[in-house]
Amino acid sequence: MTEPSEFDVVVGENQVLIKLGEDVVPVLRSGIGALAAYIDHAQPKRGLLERRRFERTQRALLSRLFPSVSDYAPLAEEFDVRWGEHLRTGLFAACHRVLASITEDGTATYPLDAVDDWIRVLGQTRMLWTHRSSAGDVESEDHRLRTAGVYTWMQQQVIVAVRPELAEVAWT
Repeated sequence: MTEPSEFDVVVGENQVLIKLGEDVVPVLRSGIGALAAYIDHAQPKRGLLERRRFERTQRALLSRLFPSVSDYAPLAEEFDVRWGEHLRTGLFAACHRVLASITEDGTATYPLDAVDDWIRVLGQTRMLWTHRSSAGDVESEDHRLRTAGVYTWMQQQVIVAVRPELAEVAWT
């Protein structure tokens, strides 16, 4: 998938309207749904080997989503104890709010003062396919880089619609 056929963002006085092409809706639902499942520690109802593979993948993803705040282990652990669960449940809830806003006809209406949910969820979902330092590439032959690139591109569209002055920023 290259740039989605339709991903139009219109900012109103109090809300954001996002019109999604029919090719975008399943991509968003499956990607954001997968992210929510990983954050929620949901185990697929499968055999032991598949559960272990899921757990290993889940740990790797969670370390990309919520990297250690310090190389000093006691400080990192203290931060995680104090804020980790709040950060995880906040992202999990944002995933569900974004998913709930996507209607069957591919229209999403979201409060302007909460549009950060979309920005955050799109940015974090791309990490299902790539590391934090990579934005992906919508033109790549590699499916993982291409999918991450699509999520990055959608995130950029929302950001620029909300803050048009950022359109001049080089997105690399």
